[in-house]
Amino acid sequence: MIKPMNTIPCDIVLLPEETLAERAIRASQLLEPFGTHFTLKVGEYYPHASLYMCQVAVDDLPKIEHALQQLAEALKPFDLSAVRYALGQGFAVGYVDPEYAVTDELRAAQEAIIAAINPLRAGMRESDIAKMKDATGVKLENLQKYGFPSVGELFRPHMTLTRLKENQPEALDVLPDISTFNGKFTRLGLFEMGPNGTCVRPLSIIEL
Repeated sequence: MIKPMNTIPCDIVLLPEETLAERAIRASQLLEPFGTHFTLKVGEYYPHASLYMCQVAVDDLPKIEHALQQLAEALKPFDLSAVRYALGQGFAVGYVDPEYAVTDELRAAQEAIIAAINPLRAGMRESDIAKMKDATGVKLENLQKYGFPSVGELFRPHMTLTRLKENQPEALDVLPDISTFNGKFTRLGLFEMGPNGTCVRPLSIIEL
């Protein structure tokens, strides 16, 4: 009898330098009075910018960590500029994100990571399977090819502060100027994911 494969949802991310992470945590705390699903916290809900979310077999984690170690040798810290706040709609309702300008270096990093890790993924995350029901065009193609929609022209680098239980645009009024989130992302991380796109358990963290 074939043993069923043990898989977990993972996020391959960029991690902000300490001062930027602290600013994200403080901003997340400011949003708590509006009713949230989580608040960023050191050692619990890690501030991050996602590059690739995927479902992977636990047995393949050493291969994935090795591939990321090799990729990281060609990467330098990313100095990113935040351009606007976004409040999620539709399937992503409630997410509060400072969005970052897409750079050539960011795009190249995502492409290299997906090329290396996509062949190792084990199916799709449940939330991405659900997105396929009404996906069309490039979004559907990305889900079919990579098991993840935010690739290529749909790549939207951002650092989620929290997820509101209900969309409240006035919540953005308590946040600092968007330039607060300009800064360096200095490490590449592989994390196990929790609910609402959170990074809850570090599996590998690599200095750039």
